[in-house]
Amino acid sequence: MKKKSLAVFLAGRLKGDATSTGKVSRMGMRIATLSVAVSVFTMILAVAIVRGFRTQIENRAVGFMGDILIEAPGAGFVTDPIPVSTDLSYLSALPSLPEVSAIQEFAIAYGMIRTDQALQSVSYKGVEPSYSWDFFSQHLVRGSLPAISDSVSSSEILISQRMSSYLGLNVQDVATLYFIGNSVKMRRFVVSGVYDVQLEDVDNHLILGDIRHAQRINGWDRSQASGIEVFLKDRKRVDIAQARMENFILQESLDSDQGVVLNNVRKKYAHLYDWLALLDINVIVLLVLMVLVAGFNMVSGLLIMLFEKTSTIGLLKAIGMRDAILRNIFLYHSARVAFLGTALGTVPAVLFLYLQKTQHLIKLNPANYFVDSVPIAISWTHVVLIDAVAVGILLLVLMVPLKSITRISPAESVRMR
Repeated sequence: MKKKSLAVFLAGRLKGDATSTGKVSRMGMRIATLSVAVSVFTMILAVAIVRGFRTQIENRAVGFMGDILIEAPGAGFVTDPIPVSTDLSYLSALPSLPEVSAIQEFAIAYGMIRTDQALQSVSYKGVEPSYSWDFFSQHLVRGSLPAISDSVSSSEILISQRMSSYLGLNVQDVATLYFIGNSVKMRRFVVSGVYDVQLEDVDNHLILGDIRHAQRINGWDRSQASGIEVFLKDRKRVDIAQARMENFILQESLDSDQGVVLNNVRKKYAHLYDWLALLDINVIVLLVLMVLVAGFNMVSGLLIMLFEKTSTIGLLKAIGMRDAILRNIFLYHSARVAFLGTALGTVPAVLFLYLQKTQHLIKLNPANYFVDSVPIAISWTHVVLIDAVAVGILLLVLMVPLKSITRISPAESVRMR
């Protein structure tokens, strides 16, 4: 029989005997199995939930402003709106960059909306007829998206669910907006639809409509806008993409082009990304604690078994079995416990994640968490990786107590029988 086969065979026979020590040994390994299962279950859930939060919040932040925003220098730091030219010489070539998916222009006009029920400050975001409504169509709760054409200005607007509830406005209601600049300008719009994205900072004031209204209110011509949204193919590389875009603009811009600055979504919504970074830290701490708890219980169970099997180890040493084979026997047995615990933790974790993703069992307050239920985002790759890393670390930790096998004397251990 080969050495590996012998070690695997003997590992399968490692069971606690009928003595009190044997019963403690069996109980110790059961606790270790349960500990591994609970730890793996918790780790899979933690990673899936945090990735869910990150995916949901990033999607919503990018949906509002794109991955990268091209603005005029000083925009956002002064009260008066500063336009950026949409006739930049390099703008038409920008979508040809490998990182860029699409670009679209917008214009912002700040004002107030008044109803019989309340008064609310608003940001009117005007968009082009070619504007991609994919993001808002996913979060549309009532009505329809504004119909914006090339021929005439549209009076339809899209408001948020929070604004609809606070102001008492619903679909097809007429909304009166007041824009205060050098003079007060009043515009009447018709609510075509209501969206619900659940980002409080945006939902409380953002209205979407025709860009031509915002341009006229700000006193701009058709070649001026508040900014240009840039959407990327891979948002994980936003910093690299921004640096390449800045180099491209420096190389391709003409002396007659207006100066611009680039801001990415992580800077615009820094408070959201800081919150996500805090979640990442919490998850790392949780993962470390779960591995430590599982490792402690595995080591405890293994030490109890080593104490119980001391005489057996001595006997095997007396007949010539080497320490390496003895270590492998207990390592294979521990590996079975680790794999069993991992399986017992993975199956219910995946089942729970599926139910949460499809049925939204656990609800949240959007005002505090930006979503109305616990979000889930995980793949089989992440599940397998978590399982593999957990088992690998546990087996490495178990190598420490297994070194005690070399200190067991065959003569003394046999006399203990």
